[in-house]
Amino acid sequence: MIRTIVVGVDRVAPNGDTANKIGTYQLAITARYHGCQFIVAAPTTSVDLYTKSGADIVIEERYEAEILVQTGFERQGVLEGRLKRVEVQVAPVGTRAWNPSFDVTPAELISAMDGQYLANKQINVQYAFKKDAKGERHGLAAEQLLAAQAQKNDRTL
Repeated sequence: MIRTIVVGVDRVAPNGDTANKIGTYQLAITARYHGCQFIVAAPTTSVDLYTKSGADIVIEERYEAEILVQTGFERQGVLEGRLKRVEVQVAPVGTRAWNPSFDVTPAELISAMDGQYLANKQINVQYAFKKDAKGERHGLAAEQLLAAQAQKNDRTL
């Protein structure tokens, strides 16, 4: 039984929303539905303090032909040893497609980020990645709490 889903991240907004490869949001919804933890491994280089929320993250779009057209080889040529590459339209003519490279996962679907435990509230990424007087990230105590909670969960299952 799956208890935790861990994903990487390309961008983290200060409110805790994240942008990552397409399909990450679907995994977060799946984790929530099945009662699993959804953890985002977020390096400090992914934090974007200038983007307020996921709604402000510009999503790169790929060509719609990647969805609407498939490439292969002509069957007769393959059998005869002559490979002829062909493209086949797999959707009705005139069909349009939206092909984003990334999706945004809202903070409320994230159980933990880089060890910063959310407990169903939004994370203050600016605070979590800020260093204290000892040079440690403020999120370190939360990481330790999350690790202890995970061990407790393992013992009770």
